Amino acid sequence: MGNPITDDKKKLGKLIDLIQKEGTLSEISENEIISLFGTRGEKAIGILKDNKLHKHVLNEKIAIWEVEGKSQNYLIIEDNFCECTDFQIRVLSRGEKTLCYHLLAKIVGDELHLYNIQKISNEEYDKLILPRT
Repeated sequence: MGNPITDDKKKLGKLIDLIQKEGTLSEISENEIISLFGTRGEKAIGILKDNKLHKHVLNEKIAIWEVEGKSQNYLIIEDNFCECTDFQIRVLSRGEKTLCYHLLAKIVGDELHLYNIQKISNEEYDKLILPRT
């Protein structure tokens, strides 16, 4: 078995190349996502098709991404972090993977502009990033 970080980076590179050529979430690109990422790919496609990826823009330099999950919404920082339990356990703790399906959906959705965009205020930004109770 290879290195999860190297493997996922190669898979993502291949996927991004295809998506850029296709320019849309086509049947070909969907099949490739599933082929490369299995169940994570299927779930990521579901997020995009169900319109559950959101980009909250504070200003031209700061945006917060949010994915509607099964039980709650999850914040995503850049292409590097998701606050879901799967990311924290399988990526951060165990190093088994480099991304969860929320993060995969964000990467693909960002590339294809498949997200809802909303301008937010400083107060709304604070509500998003402050710990939830």
